[in-house]
Amino acid sequence: MATLGFAALAATPAQAATQQYPTYTLDHTGTLNSGLTGDIAGSAFTDADGQFHWLSSYADYESTDSGSDTNTFTNTDLGALNNQVGSGTTEITADTYWNKPGALCYQIDKAAQNAAPSPYQDDHCDVVGTWVDPSSGTWYGVVNDEYDFNPWGSSSQTQNQRIGTGIHGNRILTASSSDKGKTWNYGGEIITSPYLGNDSEDASSQPGKTWDYGVAGSRLFVDYSTGYFYVVYNTQIKFKPNYTTFAYWPAVARAPISGKMAPGTWNKWDGGTWTQPGVGGYEGMAGSALHLNPSYDPATDQVDFAGTGADGTSVDYRAYYANQHGNTFTFDDTSGNVYTANTSTGAITDASGATVPSVSYQDPALNSSVTVSTASSKVNVAVTDATGATESTTLGGAVFLDTATNRLYITPNVVQETAFTFNPFSLDYQGVGYDANVYQTSDLGNPDSLSIVGTEPSGASNSYLTSIDYGSLTNQNVSSRSYRMVSALTGGMWDVSMAPHSAGQTHYSAQATPVDAGGAPISFASSASYGLSVGGTALSDGSGSAWRLVPVMDQWSTGYRTGFYKLVNVGTGGYLQSTGSTVEQTRAIGSAVATGAQQANFDPSGNGGSGSPGGADQWYLQPIGNDAPQTLSPSSSAADIAAATNTSLAGVGQYKLVNRNSGLALEYVNGGWQLAGQAFGDSGQAVAITKTS
Repeated sequence: MATLGFAALAATPAQAATQQYPTYTLDHTGTLNSGLTGDIAGSAFTDADGQFHWLSSYADYESTDSGSDTNTFTNTDLGALNNQVGSGTTEITADTYWNKPGALCYQIDKAAQNAAPSPYQDDHCDVVGTWVDPSSGTWYGVVNDEYDFNPWGSSSQTQNQRIGTGIHGNRILTASSSDKGKTWNYGGEIITSPYLGNDSEDASSQPGKTWDYGVAGSRLFVDYSTGYFYVVYNTQIKFKPNYTTFAYWPAVARAPISGKMAPGTWNKWDGGTWTQPGVGGYEGMAGSALHLNPSYDPATDQVDFAGTGADGTSVDYRAYYANQHGNTFTFDDTSGNVYTANTSTGAITDASGATVPSVSYQDPALNSSVTVSTASSKVNVAVTDATGATESTTLGGAVFLDTATNRLYITPNVVQETAFTFNPFSLDYQGVGYDANVYQTSDLGNPDSLSIVGTEPSGASNSYLTSIDYGSLTNQNVSSRSYRMVSALTGGMWDVSMAPHSAGQTHYSAQATPVDAGGAPISFASSASYGLSVGGTALSDGSGSAWRLVPVMDQWSTGYRTGFYKLVNVGTGGYLQSTGSTVEQTRAIGSAVATGAQQANFDPSGNGGSGSPGGADQWYLQPIGNDAPQTLSPSSSAADIAAATNTSLAGVGQYKLVNRNSGLALEYVNGGWQLAGQAFGDSGQAVAITKTS
């Protein structure tokens, strides 16, 4: 699989590897308590009653029920939880073992309504993202399901022998829990491969020398601004009978939040549209600047990435199977020079048969420089785009060559295993994933619009990441100018800050300022005050109705705003905050909102260095999108498609006032101010900000 490697390239006449974006700063490195780790990404969320939970899942491919489960850990926040495992943190284990009646994997095969049986069972049934229904308190989860173990193995193998190989297919399901994670109830398939007609890895659907691994690597993001769930995942094509991946592409699916993750509500991003169904629909490559469309024919083993190059030419990058041709392949540079390379020895020769150490050329179709070189007796290809970002990979059994020009292509790592958040600092969406770059866009409904704004610093991991807001240590859906990444797999935690860009860098994250009702940027001067009306009701503190927005400054880089604010009443000096006798009560749905004394901010040294969150007096302005969230189909009308995909936040000037710690919105309910679950299109949560002085 492609990996990023800036240091692998030296500048040559064919390529300019000048990085057009900043490298971020590592502020703090911590360790996730080993009891909280798993073998897939963790999930952080706040329950309807204000309790903070961390979910981690694990399955050990063992023949006995010795550790396949989804664990729910509970404490006040991630810092306290991490510091108090075994002494203040509670833990609930939901067994998922395939042969235990009632377990999630067992349900999928045998006991569930609309079961999805697998001839070779399921083993990993991992909840990897959770949303809490504010109306019922029910937890809904996205489930990464590994199934059909060792489908190309001997028919005499037992089920446990198959699971022990670790070779499997993959699909994405949903499950729910109404007892706070004690049990999970299977809810059906939501995202599956289009290349498995009978939903099984067998010779009927996969008759060639290759096989489709399915859809995997899922991450959930709840986008309250536009009313959609988003799940990022990937498709992988492998060589039989084993597990070697030679083609993959990152993909995205989404569903209206109002559908509560139900099967049939999901659409896949494909060819620039959202009309493909989640189950069995085709998925395009997300995050591709070239808008390439992938395709795979299991009968002929043909894999293509086709579309239009950056120079306007048609491109069709097709898999050539070097492992079926003596491990050799030929390729051309842009001058038409022909080279032969051997994937086993790493040898590269020109047309005369002379050995060359490397070949470099500028590819106008990719708008990138390409270097093919010998590295550790293998053939390495590195592609550097106009921003200076480099993707590199070691070529093996399959090589992708354009059918017209015979030039090379490697799939990008954009969106791969990416943790997305809404970033109030920039008022954009932000993603951090496997390629270690940081991306932003104002329109997650167009994942190809993602633009690199920085790269992770040395020492920060990029595997199985979960993002969590460092200032609250509870809110997984937002980030800031500084942010925290957590790896449940490696047990690492990293607080990272955006570094200032240099004069020559063109790609970076810029501070954005929300606007008032007249469209003017909000002023943070001490003399500026505003009237706030939420759902048409004026917000006041006694007789005082004028408010000042005081920016919360970055704890790691104190000269910068975070995008979070404290609201101070000009007349009384009181700070707007949610109330309660416990921390959990201040985050619960229905928590009363009043004013009080200013509360402390995030303390990096708290909880043994895991951090202590700020108080309940911090807020952010979350844009309200102009779309109409809905599930589409290829037969949807042009009007419905346009309404559903009008998801850009650029220029949006209407907001909700959302509490940082809970992710709940301010609303006037039954004669009082309180925290309410977010609902798209709820006019009672829309805030009007009017300048008064």
